[in-house]
Amino acid sequence: MTKTILGVGVLALAVSGSSFAFGHAASGDRGCGHDMLGGGRILHTVDLSDEQKQKVQDILTGHRPKLRALVANEKAADQALADKLLGTGAVTQQDLDAVLQRASQARDELMRERLAAALEVRDVLTSEQIQKAATIRTGMKQLHAEMRQLLGSAGTD
Repeated sequence: MTKTILGVGVLALAVSGSSFAFGHAASGDRGCGHDMLGGGRILHTVDLSDEQKQKVQDILTGHRPKLRALVANEKAADQALADKLLGTGAVTQQDLDAVLQRASQARDELMRERLAAALEVRDVLTSEQIQKAATIRTGMKQLHAEMRQLLGSAGTD
């Protein structure tokens, strides 16, 4: 019975958003570290106290300016790569390597900042809350595996 209830809850979470299972927050904090912790969806299910909610909000607010700058850097690097690749001039692998290096560095910096924020948020959680989030994540992974099996890999994107 507990597995059925968990399964229904996980299904409801999956259907409620179009992001991937451990995806983005519904609250507009896209790009913040709590994406790594399931965004707002999983954090809302672990019954945060008011104090924890405030701490999480403070953490996300503190990281937001740097994350926005890093997202902008990543977009600019991706745009530069596309401009180079799809430009009208001649392009060599060497031309792309320098631009690709900048794009990779931008993604790496963004991921590190997201992880730093996620670690800070994780430190706010109790061991029971972390266990509950892990259980939900496991259920989501199982649900996605079932969806892939039923719909084929194209049906889960």
